[in-house]
Amino acid sequence: MTPIHETFLAVLRGALRGQRFVPDRELTAEEWNILLQMASEHKLLPMIFEASRPDPALAARFKRRVRDHVILQTLRTADFLEQYRVLEEAGIKALVVKGIVCRQLYAKPDHRPSSDEDLWIPPEQLSRCRQVLEAYGMTTTETNPEAWEFPYRKSGSPLYIELHTRLFPPGFSVADSEFNDFFGTPHQHKTIQALPGSRVQTLHPNDHMTYLLFHAFKHFLHSGFGIRQICDILLFAHHHDERIDWEWVRLS
Repeated sequence: MTPIHETFLAVLRGALRGQRFVPDRELTAEEWNILLQMASEHKLLPMIFEASRPDPALAARFKRRVRDHVILQTLRTADFLEQYRVLEEAGIKALVVKGIVCRQLYAKPDHRPSSDEDLWIPPEQLSRCRQVLEAYGMTTTETNPEAWEFPYRKSGSPLYIELHTRLFPPGFSVADSEFNDFFGTPHQHKTIQALPGSRVQTLHPNDHMTYLLFHAFKHFLHSGFGIRQICDILLFAHHHDERIDWEWVRLS
């Protein structure tokens, strides 16, 4: 590991704790540039920028990008919560997984970007849910009614939803156990997640912790997973430690 990698992790550690990074030596302009480019590649630029004190010239160059990222995420969050409210009013029993639930664990939630929000619904509510989403102005490119995942976008909005009737592709497994078998159906183990001015229904911490680990493993097998997922897992484990049955998670 190079010194700049160690510095990156030190800044990230401070960001996760809501602290500013104080380097033990003055970084060069080139080192700051490498660090901020790494942050951008890992989709962590707002967090790293906020927690560091980059060279003034570089700060001016990256500040607008950081502001645009945060504004975009703020708009995406607001539109999602409104869309979720509409689904609830229509009687759709959607559970939120990852996304906004994990973002709330960060010192500044909208500094942790999420490109999409994931909703898990009972299969029998799929048709009604799709009607409600389309009435809300969202469209999908998935036309197969037997699909397990439906990506939805909204014109003129950064909102992007992935609607799931299963949390993993059918048949996705390790050894002889299909990952979906660990979760049963939505609302078997639901809990309420309070948010500023709102709330959503999500998985019980036991299930959510297991899901985050399984989801990371799925990405590891197919495309690799990034440091943001590791941060989500660590923060979730720390925040919900007393509510998680770790022996249950281990045996899962």
